[in-house]
Amino acid sequence: MGILAIFALPLLLLGISGIIHIYQSVMWLVSKSAVQNKVVVITDAISGLGKECSRVFHAGGARLVLCGRTWEKLEALYDALISVADPSVTYTPKLILLDISDINCIQDVANEILNCYGCVDILINNASMKVKGAVQSISLELDKKIMDANYFGPVTLTKALLPNMISRKTGQVVLINSIQGKIGVPFRAAYAASKHAAVGFFDCLRAEMEEFGICVSTVSPTFICSYHRQPAPGNWEALIWKFFFRKLTYGVHPVEVAEEVLRTVSRKKQEVLMANPIPRAAVYIRTFFPELFFAIVASGIREDLKTEEEN
Repeated sequence: MGILAIFALPLLLLGISGIIHIYQSVMWLVSKSAVQNKVVVITDAISGLGKECSRVFHAGGARLVLCGRTWEKLEALYDALISVADPSVTYTPKLILLDISDINCIQDVANEILNCYGCVDILINNASMKVKGAVQSISLELDKKIMDANYFGPVTLTKALLPNMISRKTGQVVLINSIQGKIGVPFRAAYAASKHAAVGFFDCLRAEMEEFGICVSTVSPTFICSYHRQPAPGNWEALIWKFFFRKLTYGVHPVEVAEEVLRTVSRKKQEVLMANPIPRAAVYIRTFFPELFFAIVASGIREDLKTEEEN
């Protein structure tokens, strides 16, 4: 009886793992089928995340409209997608030049997007711009540029395409945002402010669009890295500030985010936070224990200043 019990546990674990794998595979196929024949617009498709989103939606049979600031990079992405595509189940992507921070050109670009297929089923607002520095060192001009790219750009494009969705009473708008739309990290004030503003706008839009059958989704990952990085060796783990906030920089791979965006679209999720337990805990501490959160942030800045003085 004891021997049977010894063998039963590994077999049980193996069986559970197999069931989970089969479930994930089935759900992945369902997610891909949900975007088949859909007109999907992806902004900043030439970024790391944009490329991965283009790949998964193209493989799912979506009719892609890929937007980016550089024509040569758009063509390179086009060639990469076509080279591995099955022409019987995929569509040839459409390419459109778009600088999301150039607000004045967005209406014309929106018209160009609509001329591709006559409609838009899914808009993925992926374009973003980052800046790091102390508040007093960042010019107001740069603050405005960040706000144009991360807030006014996505908002303007969304407003330009919404009438088409409203008239058809169907559609989905996806904002790929950041955990910094939930919590502010020092030395990233302009970036965090733009991400907070975007979350506020799309939260309101979600409620307003419900009557038209339009889904509004927000995907907020931590730092999107180009590869998986491990924390550098050292003794900084003992500091509360670094324990919370340096973990934010060890984010998620673009492939993970792109696959989550596909799941979000297929299941019409309203909000997704892609974060490991440490930054996720920071979000809850900011909400329920703000004084503790602010104390941690302040201690972190003092520690950074002390380190700089010692160096």
